[in-house]
Amino acid sequence: MRSDGSQRPTACTLAVVLIVFVGERSVWGQTSVSRSSGEAAQVATSPRDGGAALETEPACPREAPSYPHQAFRKFEIGTGPRSYWIFEPDKPQPARAPVVVLLHGWQAYNPAAYGAWILHLTRSGRIVVFPRYQDVSTRPAAFLTNAGHAVRDSLVVLASSSKHVRPDLTRVVFLGHSAGGNIAVQLAATAHQEGVPSPVAVIALMPGEVSAERGPDLATIPPQTLLVVTVGEDDYIVGDHRARQIFARPTSIPAARKKFILYRSDLHGRPWLIADHLAPTAAARDFDTAEAPFRGIQMRQARLDALDRAALWRMADITFEAAFHGQTLDDAADRGALFLNLGRWSDGRPVTPPIVADNPDDVPRIIPPNGLRLLPIPSLTASPAPETSLHD
Repeated sequence: MRSDGSQRPTACTLAVVLIVFVGERSVWGQTSVSRSSGEAAQVATSPRDGGAALETEPACPREAPSYPHQAFRKFEIGTGPRSYWIFEPDKPQPARAPVVVLLHGWQAYNPAAYGAWILHLTRSGRIVVFPRYQDVSTRPAAFLTNAGHAVRDSLVVLASSSKHVRPDLTRVVFLGHSAGGNIAVQLAATAHQEGVPSPVAVIALMPGEVSAERGPDLATIPPQTLLVVTVGEDDYIVGDHRARQIFARPTSIPAARKKFILYRSDLHGRPWLIADHLAPTAAARDFDTAEAPFRGIQMRQARLDALDRAALWRMADITFEAAFHGQTLDDAADRGALFLNLGRWSDGRPVTPPIVADNPDDVPRIIPPNGLRLLPIPSLTASPAPETSLHD
């Protein structure tokens, strides 16, 4: 066993990795960037099998919107589970920029699976730090320490080298998906111990635990932090149990600074909008590092659609800007109302809005609440919460 937490992979570990990333999504489109310069190419979605017409596709921009930065720069630093990527805005290069720490899902350490979102963030003027935090054999108990090391080291690199955009340490946010959503809140609770800035906002997207860990105490997250926790109606991988724990346990954060969001699928037109575990992923092949054990599956299933642009990206942008300007979510998002409008299908029908709540008890449960697990997790299964079907 190494200091970064690596150990020999087991058949059971690999089986769980497989179930985490083999979803039931159709591939309708992808996004790309210029391989040579990092300049953005146009982004579009289109069906591949010809089985459905596009006349009811949501009114999602067909081309990349106007951004203040026309390109990005990327740097890979280190090797192994404590390595990380830095993506910076360019053309023009800002002197200073806020930092988004993007924490990937389990075994999704190839940034290409989140490439379209990284492109959006960098061209909007934000530095993106992408900690690897694991390889195939890394123990879950080492994820937090590895991620903390990557964030700490990346901020030193950014602040000390003239070739990098300087990080604005007063505007650091954590954005995590799946296992990364769990790490994001844990890192927020241990920021002082890990030697990293306390984030002004934390967003946990479809969060889940690979294995139950004791602590840290999420009540230690500073009360001025904005917190958004999201779940997907058709997320059968992690369900919503851990998301509800994450939302409830930071008792220091007042209600006006927290939102719990259930995104819902919409099958009205084509392509379908599926609010599943992989909804936050949107591939860009020019971010591809040719790594990750299920890279091909991840890339094929990470499609760009209205759930990205109009739902998740927009929600995150609103949350980040609210945090940067010292606002509550109630003030900045009109008590969550701004998170509801996902646009319209081309026939005029509104895309099914999410359910946004201050109290998760007001939100229907996902069944099964713990997702499809091959490893027993006693802390999650010992006292199951009351269940209400989404379709009741």
